Amino acid sequence: MAVTIPDHDAFLTAAPAQLVFQFMANVTITNIRLEITAGERSGEQLQIRLPRNSIGQSTAYGARITLALPPLAPAAYLVTWQAISEDGHIIVDDFNFTVSNE
Repeated sequence: MAVTIPDHDAFLTAAPAQLVFQFMANVTITNIRLEITAGERSGEQLQIRLPRNSIGQSTAYGARITLALPPLAPAAYLVTWQAISEDGHIIVDDFNFTVSNE
């Protein structure tokens, strides 16, 4: 699996500007979703843009992948992602983190 920044179950006092994924081998992240999971905005999805080539394929490739985040308000977030390894295995995982205004 992947090591992520922010870490799973992280409680942050400042919103992160990016997500960082660290894998043991090169992968391509093919899909990612960011969702608010609590409060008035629960269920709202925010867009994370994957870099893409001229024919629309993800170029979020490598053992370390960094993706920019939109500005995040204080809330609980769930990141769900999918990647494909160089040998064709599909990896699906998720992690959550909370941004607090305290």
